[in-house]
Amino acid sequence: MDFYSLSPDTALDANSSTEPYEIILVTVGAQQQRAKKVAKELNLSKVRIYSVSQPNKRRQMVRAIPEIQTEITIFADDDVTWPSTLLPWMLAPLEDERYGGVGTNQRLRRAECPNLQQRIWGYLGALYLERRNFDCASCMFIDGGLPCLSGRTVAYRSRILRDPAFTYEFTHEEWLGQYQLNADDDNFITRWLISHGQKISYQHHKQAEVLTTLEDNSKFLKQCLRWSRSNWRSNITIYLYFETAKSWQSCSRDIGLAVLAGWMFSSKFLKLLGHYVRYPGDFLLLPVSILFGYFHGLIKGYAMLSLNVVRPNISCRQHIRCLAAPAARVARATYSRLQ
Repeated sequence: MDFYSLSPDTALDANSSTEPYEIILVTVGAQQQRAKKVAKELNLSKVRIYSVSQPNKRRQMVRAIPEIQTEITIFADDDVTWPSTLLPWMLAPLEDERYGGVGTNQRLRRAECPNLQQRIWGYLGALYLERRNFDCASCMFIDGGLPCLSGRTVAYRSRILRDPAFTYEFTHEEWLGQYQLNADDDNFITRWLISHGQKISYQHHKQAEVLTTLEDNSKFLKQCLRWSRSNWRSNITIYLYFETAKSWQSCSRDIGLAVLAGWMFSSKFLKLLGHYVRYPGDFLLLPVSILFGYFHGLIKGYAMLSLNVVRPNISCRQHIRCLAAPAARVARATYSRLQ
């Protein structure tokens, strides 16, 4: 978040208008004073600001947890804006004590007057979120599971986060026993909830839909690489079609492949149907999406070979967010209704 050019029309200001109990920001070192200045300029009275010595999302989240005064904690990225109806919808599933976490629907905040390059990258980013929304809603309907409760905006019971065992494991998670993880924080918490008998929920509704941003240039590829590494680490088992069908007769295998290809194309299109209904002009970019799908396979391959990279790449834009106010990225808004 750029504190030099911050205006009242920002995620911090907009999300505070939903009337959370308070907002906690954890920034880095000397940026704390700048964050306090901006909060004062925006006349935000319910903001507390802390700092850590080094930018580390997990450490920043843990710094805020002891300060929690309410039963529910919401983590939100700094580039996410909420609808005025978000908090009641997120809190609704938590009225059932069996639920420990609630995720939200996500859409891309489209650029105003984009050039051709921005439109293409934005289109690919919008489809990524569209597919994710579809997958989460489908999984939740089928068996109550989710790929992951995304950290862009997610609610947890505070008592779960306060558990000393959670704090230790969260800040000491390692990949292959030697690479300490800073990334994959939302994957860790999702696994923790499931392994400790907590149910999770996902609100797939316009009233619980947050707007977010993704890179609208070639840096989007770095985001895809980071997401792919995270997916590999969380889903390390690979299923191969021919391992299942190698004993089939040749004609049966050909029919199976044809059915699989048709199913893959139709199901992928159905996932994105909502996007094309909202933005029919983007249908002209469908070939771009198909070609990018093949290229994304190469990204996944490289991600598999570089799983030891456990800290997210920080682009220039992310430097502003992480170093000027990284806690805005892990802003924690708590709602007074469940106090």
